[in-house]
This record gives sequence, structure tokens and C-alpha cells, in this order.
Amino acid sequence: MAGLLKIHDKFRQLRPLVPNNTQLKILETVFKMESEGKPIRIIALKGRQQGSSTGIGAYCFLRALCEANTNALIITEEKGGSAKNIFQMYKTFADNLPDMGVKREFTRENTFMKFATPLNSQIRVEGGTITSFTFQVVHLSEAAFFRNLRETISMLYQTVPDTDSAIFLESTANRHGDDFYQEWIRAVNEKSDFYPLFIPWFTHEEYQREFDSDLTKEQLGNSLGNAEGDEYGNEQQLVEAHPELTLEKINWRRHAIRNRCAGSIHEFDRQYPVSWEVAFRTQVASIFDLNRIGQLKSKAPRVKKGHFNETPRGVEFRPMGVAVSKVYRFPDEAYKSGYIIGADVAEGLDTGDYSCAVVMKRLPMEVVCVIRAGKGEQLSLDYFADQIKWAAKYYDNASICVESNADGSAVNLLLSERGAGNLLRERDIQISDSSRFGWRNTSSTRRLGVALLQTYFNKGEFLVYDDQILQELNNFVTVNGKPQAVKKGQRRKPGEDDQGWFDDGVFACISALLAHEGLPAPKPSKWIEKKERLIEERRWEEDRKPKSVWDYV
Repeated sequence: MAGLLKIHDKFRQLRPLVPNNTQLKILETVFKMESEGKPIRIIALKGRQQGSSTGIGAYCFLRALCEANTNALIITEEKGGSAKNIFQMYKTFADNLPDMGVKREFTRENTFMKFATPLNSQIRVEGGTITSFTFQVVHLSEAAFFRNLRETISMLYQTVPDTDSAIFLESTANRHGDDFYQEWIRAVNEKSDFYPLFIPWFTHEEYQREFDSDLTKEQLGNSLGNAEGDEYGNEQQLVEAHPELTLEKINWRRHAIRNRCAGSIHEFDRQYPVSWEVAFRTQVASIFDLNRIGQLKSKAPRVKKGHFNETPRGVEFRPMGVAVSKVYRFPDEAYKSGYIIGADVAEGLDTGDYSCAVVMKRLPMEVVCVIRAGKGEQLSLDYFADQIKWAAKYYDNASICVESNADGSAVNLLLSERGAGNLLRERDIQISDSSRFGWRNTSSTRRLGVALLQTYFNKGEFLVYDDQILQELNNFVTVNGKPQAVKKGQRRKPGEDDQGWFDDGVFACISALLAHEGLPAPKPSKWIEKKERLIEERRWEEDRKPKSVWDYV
């Protein structure tokens, strides 16, 4: 590559393109996919100014140069400036090629390059549009900033062959929950053909700073922060998690925080992430702590899937292939502080939504069971009400609090008619003086419930392990002053991934928390056991007292 291509470096000097570590990682991934016989599909996430666009550009150019009839398309979100800047790199490649007898022609828009016969290859740089043509190599530059990345990718697949082709989605992170994030998560979960390639800032060899002397190096090594509140954060934890971080790189990090990021560690992490989780976490608008969400995902107990069923012997939990209820913790005889079931009933939105209920332990607050249909499925109101009623019996006659908007009133009525015990009313949970079952989701009660969940969750006092609910928390934001799922109310196409559209699990948790706050505070199990033991002792003492005939009259 260095023998063929030249670039202008940061000092405006023309020099051979010698791939840096970031570019080598991209090329290594390309060659690995080629050796496995796979079409090249790479979604690359990185920090600022690491040279990834140049590395991908070099690959696109060499494919067009070395393989006849190869069409390369580079797409930027912005028209004009960005497209011209990127095309200038390709023009530099072409203008400084060694003498190979290759002719070039340019259109007057200056973002199109065509190699003459016998190559007949072309390179086209477009600002936000896809030309109706067949392309063997496509590069989406800063893909996270596209207005509709999902639609762009869908159109791409109509123009790119399934074999002997390459698609690169390359970008810094923009916003947690956006289309690029969704594509990244799909790649991480192996639900698409894209390979997720994250390139941390410390991979880039320029991001290190030498010391003036051995003494200053030793002083820095002895002054590494060990707490999040330290000036440069918990540097010791950072070094332990990433052994590649030398003291020279830590020295550069400190210099960048002071000078490039105005002293802000958050801004440094946003511009130069150390992991893909950090990259998206620093871009998030979610009101819930994403660190906490990640921790709970890793701590989830083993889940049992099935449904509740009432038999002559009582309510049983029966395992089944199609899960309606997921149990994270079964009832414990030693636990006596009570359970609450909170429920949110489907609204019948065009984007699709689900009825969801959670069973929450009160002390400590922990979601131990989730009732919800699988993706693309829905529970009837009858069956949903039965599952709630039976789950309440199964979990020590749990109190029940159902959001009463729309079909929620019907579920409350069904539960009342079927004799569900502990069905709460608004006056029971101190929402109002009304005897109406459940709670009405109004602007005031919504804000109250969201504030409760945010406070308890971010402080680590509310535990939930369900993947779907944690995903909803990830994508729960404030839209025009209203807390809701980031994409709720937007048009959702058939088959489109459902991340960001739903908040049913969030409001089921809020239902449980509103009831928890309104009901008398729960007593610890040991306190209840002691009280029960005292009552039993008093009964025993009464039974042992000598009795006269008058005691039996």
C-alpha cells in the first residue's frame, strides 16, 4: 500500500500511506472475512481522528484500481463540503500514483472518478443519496449521523451484490438508541451479517505523550486516580481493565482532558471512548443510569419460563416452550415482607405494544417475575388477567396495581369479578380519594412514577434483570417534556426491530412502585417472624393456664 498510495498528513506534507494500527485492524478484519469466504460487511465504531476513513478509502480505491469493472460508492450525510473533502483524498491517491499507464477522467462536479479502458472502474462520492447503479464496494462515512440509516441500508442491499462485495458502516457514536446503535447491537448479537469492529482510542499510536524524564514518569505512575471523583477518574481501574494502556498513553489522556476537552472526563469519553459501551453511554439521553443497566444484565439469575395455572391443589408454575411468565426468583417461605404486582395494559398502538406485569418484592425492591407475551405476540385481556390473579396467589397473595387507562379498566374489572384479592384502588395508594381500581396515567402521576423509578433505580435500590425491561430503560427519554420510549408514536415499518418503541415494562415497574410508596412501609421478615413468634407464645401460655368450668361455658 505504501508503494502505491500517498496522502497529505496533518502537517500538510505529502507522504506514502503507511497503515497505522487503526487502519491495520480494519484491513485485518477485511482479509479475515475474505479468507472465510464471506462478503465483507463491517460496522466500525471508533474515536476521533484515528484514520479509519483513510484506511477504508484506501481499500475502496485499490479495489477499483486493481479489479476491472469495480464500482465504489462513498456516501456522506452532508451534501457539498463532506463529500468534496472525502473525494479530495481519492483525488490525492489518483494524482500521485506511480506511472502505471492508467488514465483518469473527472466530471465537473468533482466527486466522480472513472478509470479508462481496460479497467472501466469508477469511484463516486455522494452526499446523502444513493445512485441507482450496481456497486461492488460501499462506504458509509459517519453513518451514525445519517437521517435515516435504516432506510439507506435497505436501499444499499438492492444495489450491492451478495457475493464478492464490501459494505462499510463507519462512524463515531452519535446517540444511544439511534439507527446506528440498533445496527451495532444487531451485529453484536449476531443478528446480521455485519461484523462489529470497535477500535479504542489507545489503539492509535499518535495518542501517547512522552515524559520529560524518568522522574515525571514515576510521579505519574504513583499518582493514578483510584476513584471516579478524582481529577482524571479511576485511572487504576482503567489500566487494570486495559493492559495496553501504558503510562505514556495515560499521560496523553490527561493532556487531552485538560486541553482538548476543557477538563471534562465525560467529554473525553465521548470523543475518545475506551469501549463501545462507553461510546454509546456518553451519547445517551436516557434518564436511567446505563452503568447500572449493564451491571444488572451481568447479574441476572437463571430464569425459568412458563405460565401460572390454577389447580385443585392451588396455583402452580408450569414450564412451557412459549414463555408467558418468566420467573427470576420463586417464593421463599422465609420471606414475609410482601409482594406487589404492577401492570401496564397494551394500548393497541399502530407501532404495536404489549401488556406487561411485574411481580416485585418489597424488601428489598426486586422484580422476581415478569408476565409478558413474546415478540410479535399478544396476550388476550382474559388470559392476562388470569395470569395476574394466579401470580398474586402464587406470591403470597400479592397486592395488585394495574394502570387503569384504556383497556386497563377492563383488566381491573375482570380481576374484580374473578375475586382477585388485594386489588388496589387509587385511595389505597394515596393517588387520590377515588375508589377507582388501579391508577390513572396522567401527566402528574406519570412524572411522579418516573421520578420514583429513576431515583430508586439509579441509586441501586430497585433491581430488575429482564432483558426487555432493561432495553426499555436504555431507550427511555424525555420527548417534549414527556417521559416515554424514544421512538414511541413514530411510524414503525413491518419487520423493523422493536428497540426504542416500547415502555410497557417500564410502566409496569412504575405501577408497582406507586403502590409500594402508597401502602404502609413493609416490615423486615425477621421483625414479622418475631411478632408471629410472640403471638404464638402468648397463645401457648394462655392454653397452659388452669381453666375452670366457667371457661368452657
